[in-house]
Amino acid sequence: MRKIWLVASATYRERVRAGTFLVLTFGLPLLMVIAGAVPIFFAESDAPLPTLGIVDESGRLTVPNQVTVDEDTVPIATYPDPVAAQLALDADQIGAYLVVPVDYFAGTPPTLYTAPEANARLERAFRRILRAAMTPDAPAWLLARLSNPATFSYVDSTTGTVVEGGVGRFSRILTPILLALFFGLLVFTSTSQLGSAIVREKDQRAMEIVITSLAPRQLIMGKVLGMALLSLTQVAVWLVGGLLALLLAFTGSFDLRQLSIPWPVVGWAVLLGVPTYFLYAVLAAGLGIIAGDSQQAQQLAGFLGFFGLAPFWLVGVIVGKPDGPLTLALTLFPLSSPMIALLRMAFAIVPRWQLMAALLLIVACLFLSIWFVTRIFRSAMLLYGQTLRPRAIWQALRTS
Repeated sequence: MRKIWLVASATYRERVRAGTFLVLTFGLPLLMVIAGAVPIFFAESDAPLPTLGIVDESGRLTVPNQVTVDEDTVPIATYPDPVAAQLALDADQIGAYLVVPVDYFAGTPPTLYTAPEANARLERAFRRILRAAMTPDAPAWLLARLSNPATFSYVDSTTGTVVEGGVGRFSRILTPILLALFFGLLVFTSTSQLGSAIVREKDQRAMEIVITSLAPRQLIMGKVLGMALLSLTQVAVWLVGGLLALLLAFTGSFDLRQLSIPWPVVGWAVLLGVPTYFLYAVLAAGLGIIAGDSQQAQQLAGFLGFFGLAPFWLVGVIVGKPDGPLTLALTLFPLSSPMIALLRMAFAIVPRWQLMAALLLIVACLFLSIWFVTRIFRSAMLLYGQTLRPRAIWQALRTS
């Protein structure tokens, strides 16, 4: 185990100082943080709303003199026709006006006129004016209730967990999707690097090292572990940058205490994702060993990385039939299991037996892939700069 950690540490230190790695690792989060901070500089000010105008062509509204919006009192002026209202707008006597058509109660929408682009507070103010104008005798508490008639709480029928509507429910749906995306990006970014890292051992004639101090299994596992830690470092920095960008972009939009994280989903993401990631890493190492040069190794491993993102192409199928035979087969298939299972968890309840079966298949395939890769490594070291043919691979498996 000590030799595996030494190889992993040397691989990590060598790659983490590379200029390309540093630029990609910290450049992307910096751009995300800048993009998230942009809305702060262009955020709407909380200045009091100006006087607002109403043109009631229906003749059936009782327009109040003022309404309260976000604890601010907004004066209201009425005008007999749009011409008079437009003159008042041009003279800066009002900030905007709303024309209520004759057949408004038959479904025709009103028209809003404003000098700048209408913002959310302005639209909210006019909605409140219309509610008050249509129910002039309603008390204030009824109008307040009509503005927000219900905030739903959702109860999970299987666990009894209570989830508030809005941000809480949205976060429970979004969490498994983000975890699946995180896993796909981790696989995509690491496989091509690992394939080229393994083939370098062939290019640098590492056979002497293997014979004298390391077993093939130790070298392969050390390389896989080192590159895995490198990829985790990169994606972790991206994740922190992305979360910081989201916090900046949605500052003040909601309370973080409203978030509801489905921890069982996170637990299954770890249980399925960690061994599957190492399965991808070992397979990428195997492709690097089979390849004849670094360029070919990177291409083969890159194809494996694209395969890791393939489950996202089937989102429509998963949403349409989350318990269908195809989604079940993909849940049990080791290379697609984590992402398919997580995407299913966003829209349905995945039976525990399916998750346990998927985990057992992943672990079995991981050990089988380690056995396969370590046995072809020694034969590959003897073929400097050459690609392993199927016959040579079969011979290596028989004789090693």
